[in-house]
Amino acid sequence: MIITKFRLFEREIYESISGTELIGHMGPNYGETKLPVTLSQSDTSLVYVGDKIYSEDEYDNLYQQYLIKGGKPLFGFNKENLETVLSKLGII
Repeated sequence: MIITKFRLFEREIYESISGTELIGHMGPNYGETKLPVTLSQSDTSLVYVGDKIYSEDEYDNLYQQYLIKGGKPLFGFNKENLETVLSKLGII
């Protein structure tokens, strides 16, 4: 019987918490509680071209095919180089 009451209490507690209660001012010495965006495009190794997302590994494989077909060396994994590789290979 006690377990049933505790489960009811537990469910009421969880249903009343939305997850936003801890965002905001907590006290004089607590500090600011913001959730900053910590990732940017330079932090990821994915590039979106056309309707597909390419990883750096996929780019490396395509780049090897590009060089075999006589493409000029490119430096870096970026959208412009990926578009150059894809157009030379006839993918876009």
